[in-house]
Amino acid sequence: MQDLYSQSLADLEQYCTRLAVSTVHAKTLYRRLFKDFDTTPWTTPGLPHGLAEQMPHDMRCTTASIAEESQSRYDGTVKFLVRMEDGSLVESVLMPEKKRITLCLSSQVGCAMACTFCHTGRMGLKRNLTAGEIAAQVVLAQRWIRDHAAWREERGYPGFAAISNIVFMGMGEPLDNIDEVSQALRILSDPMGLNLSLRKISVSTAGHLDGLKILLERFPKVSLALSLHATTERERSQLMPINRRWPIGTILDYLRNFYQQRDDDACLLVQYTVIRGVNDTLDHADRMVELLRGVPVKLNLIPLNEVEPSRFQSPEPESLQRFRDHLNAAGVRVMIRYSKGQDIAAACGQLVVSAEKRRLSPSAEAVTIS
Repeated sequence: MQDLYSQSLADLEQYCTRLAVSTVHAKTLYRRLFKDFDTTPWTTPGLPHGLAEQMPHDMRCTTASIAEESQSRYDGTVKFLVRMEDGSLVESVLMPEKKRITLCLSSQVGCAMACTFCHTGRMGLKRNLTAGEIAAQVVLAQRWIRDHAAWREERGYPGFAAISNIVFMGMGEPLDNIDEVSQALRILSDPMGLNLSLRKISVSTAGHLDGLKILLERFPKVSLALSLHATTERERSQLMPINRRWPIGTILDYLRNFYQQRDDDACLLVQYTVIRGVNDTLDHADRMVELLRGVPVKLNLIPLNEVEPSRFQSPEPESLQRFRDHLNAAGVRVMIRYSKGQDIAAACGQLVVSAEKRRLSPSAEAVTIS
């Protein structure tokens, strides 16, 4: 039986064609599924009898639930522990801002990249998420927004407030799961469904070149974020083992060529976690200027979010500001980005499903897609 949340509109149109009914009904089903959050869209009045009778035998929505939620006391960020149908747990993060609501999605259970400063990498990779499981995180978060009027009102959001931006910056390396992430992008950006512009969907990568080439061939307008974190091949290989397979110079050469061929004002978002005594000197800043030369970038400096038992520490505030000012003086578009949700371990590099959470009973109180 197929997962409805994994179906693009084109997939449902093909399904209708196989059942010899008009593809216009696929649009009705898609709207019911992703705009009305109806998990039994075949019960919609007016559908052909054959479609309504056959569909529940062929398709169903994956069962996903919010097993736990934590809300920051400081900025309203909400972290969801999402349980998938097989019991796998991932985390997604809802981040409110003045003019937008961003959801940070997971694309894998765990992560194989093993970046030394990232808590998620210590889990290792358990499995890839399906496109339907990625889309289900969005549906759960959107329903949570709808059902929590007090959260909306505290932030001045209207009753119809919706997720406006998606970042694939949760658990996992998205480009290590390129086919399912690609299908999820089709689903998230479809006007008949969740209707998010590809420019408002950011896919983050540690530098997975094979997946990067596929992503930009399929979705050249998607926003891209590159996790840099070091300015020499040796230092980056120590922090990020993926650099031994795809050196950062090779990645940036490819991206430099990609952006130079574009005829718009698109730019690459570069994320650089600043770690005290590791990558925070002015020499590092100078090397970064040279490394990024010729690539249109916006650079986010992210002070390390400390996690136990890591030996790494956050930079001193004065050192961080000096680092930023040095880059700015060299003509780099740069800002310091302080991660939201630090008090609930929802910040960059802090997402992890502990052994204690993995032992949560399936019968625990949860918000379920149903």
